[in-house]
Amino acid sequence: MTADDCGDRGPRVTRRRVLESIGGAGTLALAGCLGSGGSSTATSSDDESVTIALTAPETGHYAPLGEHERDGFELAVKHLNEGGGLVGDSEYSSLSGDGVLGSTVETAVLDTESSPATTESKVRPRLDGDEFAAFFGGVAGSVAETNRDLADEYETPYFVGSSTVNSLTGSDCSPHVYRHLFNTTTLARSLVPEIASDVPDEQSIFHVYADAPEGNDLFQSINDVVTDSDLDWRPTGGISVRPGTTNFESAINDDILSDVSLVFLDLFGLDAVNAIQWARAALSDDTTVVVPYLTRSIAESLGDRVAGIYGTVGWHEDLGTPLSGTFHEAYQREYGTGDAETLAASGPAQTAYAQVILYAHAAERAGSFDAAAIRNELEGLEYAAGAGTQKMRACDHQSVRSVPVVRGRARSDSVDDRFELRGAKRGMEPGCEAPPAASCDL
Repeated sequence: MTADDCGDRGPRVTRRRVLESIGGAGTLALAGCLGSGGSSTATSSDDESVTIALTAPETGHYAPLGEHERDGFELAVKHLNEGGGLVGDSEYSSLSGDGVLGSTVETAVLDTESSPATTESKVRPRLDGDEFAAFFGGVAGSVAETNRDLADEYETPYFVGSSTVNSLTGSDCSPHVYRHLFNTTTLARSLVPEIASDVPDEQSIFHVYADAPEGNDLFQSINDVVTDSDLDWRPTGGISVRPGTTNFESAINDDILSDVSLVFLDLFGLDAVNAIQWARAALSDDTTVVVPYLTRSIAESLGDRVAGIYGTVGWHEDLGTPLSGTFHEAYQREYGTGDAETLAASGPAQTAYAQVILYAHAAERAGSFDAAAIRNELEGLEYAAGAGTQKMRACDHQSVRSVPVVRGRARSDSVDDRFELRGAKRGMEPGCEAPPAASCDL
């Protein structure tokens, strides 16, 4: 394939192209750079089915997020094969509820254990066998980065899960990687002003952050936003903790916190739960606590102790968009208890669900499962999936969308939702000429 085959996109030397050049591509026939109306080339060697995979932590400290990603992933596949949810809505008229491109969608769920080595050991052999048309998920930044490398090497579409790490749509971007969730910089730019509107002008801030790409990314991005603003907030530093830390008392000197009025817990999953429990016991009641990326699993573990905590979520049922209601009702039918209590879906579940539907929509529009055809359909695509209108930017494959900012609250009698929606921030993404997108070369 030459640069002329794909407009101004130059060729990428990948393992798959090498195999094709020597006749070793097996049963996979690539369709080159087909757009809408192109011929179908199923990734699976079985014409009656196509397999997509979820790479999610089912064990370890990020397991609760992985469980919710699986809920959304499996619900989306059920709707693709049987109808329901967003399938059949006018936004996705391309989808019939009878599979994708005439193929039943089958699934594989791989437990990453939040380990890049485990992820590679499980995903690479399946890609070697051309078993997956696309793969999804990834909470830990290192896992998402591993998936990115594999997607690039095997030219297979990868849709990032709950990881917001900037580099995935920045310096480590790939023509085969797409993100429906906002990145860390956009998160920080949405969250900080909302907190500032509620707290006194003068604040001394401190971070407890995961010693991992996702924690370092939050720590740096939030501090950058604060530094570039006109807020009278004084950063006092931070301390990194290993993922899986349970004893925060031994890691953090109380003297450090004596003058702190605003604490960011840049942690995820069970780590965030443990940190919040420590914060409630160790910090003054006047201290504002922030967990930048909140999930329903955190609220389920903490109960009323989540009240007052600020953060963002990937999705909220009060966004008020038509498809938000459609997704909420479908999720409730599938996973609710059927009593008067309404089950609020989680951000990770909605992210996984939306991306599977988006991928299938692109494949139907392209008439192909080929990665280049999928790319042609997704770049610049305007769509909706329950978080309002969105656009998949061509420059970095980052979706431009709303960012729901929330504050924890005590449980109400009728709704199992611990998060009050404070606002859905729009227009907070840095432009394509600014970091992180400026470092992306597609």
